[in-house]
Amino acid sequence: MTSPDLAAQTPATWLSDMTPTDGVDDITRWWSHLEDPELSGLIERALLGSLSLAEARERIVGARARRGITNADRLPSLDLSASYERAQTGDEGFVLGGAPAGSDVDIYSLGVVAGWEIDLGGRVARVVEDADADIAFAIEDFRAARVALAAEVAREVVAIRALDQDIELVTASIEADRDALAIARARADAGFGDELDAARAARVLDANRAAIPALRADRRDAELRLAVLIGARPGEADVASRSLPRRDILPGLGVPADLLMRRPDLRRAEREFAAATARIGAEQAAALPRFSLSGAVALQGPDAGDMINPDAYILSAGPSISLPLFDGARIASRVDQAESDQRRALLRLRAATLAAFAEVETASMRRARAEERAALLVDAERSADDAEALALDRYTSGTVDFLDVTEARSRRLVIERDRTRAERDAILRLIDLYTALGGGWDNGSQALVPESPEPSASAPSSTAS
Repeated sequence: MTSPDLAAQTPATWLSDMTPTDGVDDITRWWSHLEDPELSGLIERALLGSLSLAEARERIVGARARRGITNADRLPSLDLSASYERAQTGDEGFVLGGAPAGSDVDIYSLGVVAGWEIDLGGRVARVVEDADADIAFAIEDFRAARVALAAEVAREVVAIRALDQDIELVTASIEADRDALAIARARADAGFGDELDAARAARVLDANRAAIPALRADRRDAELRLAVLIGARPGEADVASRSLPRRDILPGLGVPADLLMRRPDLRRAEREFAAATARIGAEQAAALPRFSLSGAVALQGPDAGDMINPDAYILSAGPSISLPLFDGARIASRVDQAESDQRRALLRLRAATLAAFAEVETASMRRARAEERAALLVDAERSADDAEALALDRYTSGTVDFLDVTEARSRRLVIERDRTRAERDAILRLIDLYTALGGGWDNGSQALVPESPEPSASAPSSTAS
């Protein structure tokens, strides 16, 4: 259920200068649009093998079981009872309704006891609605966990591949540094340079070699995190490809109001408001009369055969009614508390709605800016390559010293690594955008959840405020 109050908080359009106007409409499995089989396979594996997702799924099972317990209060109860009792009374003893004085009696009994609360005031129905809401919460939490899990797996895969590219860049630079060191030493031996140039070349080489262990450690950490996400043992999460996924497949944002049905957290907030409204009705119903029917029939006598003797029956049945007359304003206070809880739920829904819109706008803006930065760094990298080649040629010809070469090479490596990170950030921001839109779950994902009809989220009109 969407509160009418949200209409004023829902913008008609997204910010046009930073938000794509068209793109992929179906974002339920957004990773499949990136044309990256390895990434898609790891995400699908995580959706099936994640232990945290399995726990979220079990919370749905538990919520449905609790709903079944609560719903049982709406139905008649029927219990079978059987008993044996031996009663003795002394010669001077007296028990009202019991065995006569000085007697020794066996009592055998077999019967059924029935009871049913007639929910005329709707108290039990409201409690069942509250239990339905718990199921809805668990389902939306499960969906939110799917959204977050898919995004986290994708982020770790991107991080690993970006680190691989970074390691390749540094490794290639190390090979170039070795060549430069060989040139510097040859020039010094030939009398065209001095040992300072060779020392500078050795310093650059050692610095780049020292960067490799840290990069490999970061990659190992990312692999271990990925293994946890997909529910695998350490070492079983292998990422072979070193190419980043496509980042030009953008989601179609639709209209802002679509978020209210796309994002599991907003759907949950709506259900919280509906559940809070139902609890008001349950507390109000506590002030109404409670009607119930009860009865019992038994076959009872001093011999075991009386338990099957129709003439040994005992029957009792009748209605009952109870009405609270004085409770120290306990019921009224509980109604006030439930109404306060409803207002708080509405405030949380409003806040979550505003935060969701801002999150989408932020993710879209950061994606666009990351793409701009990546494009600019591609141009800067070409310029740095040209500058390094020119510096090396001039050093070889003796027109500049080696300091110019080391500076140009260091600058080129910095720009190359910045470009790799910018491309990584661009795909990460795209993942953020898909996540902010609620991509990663659909009604088909219910196949991973024990089937049952989803409860209605509509709030009772009699208690809505």
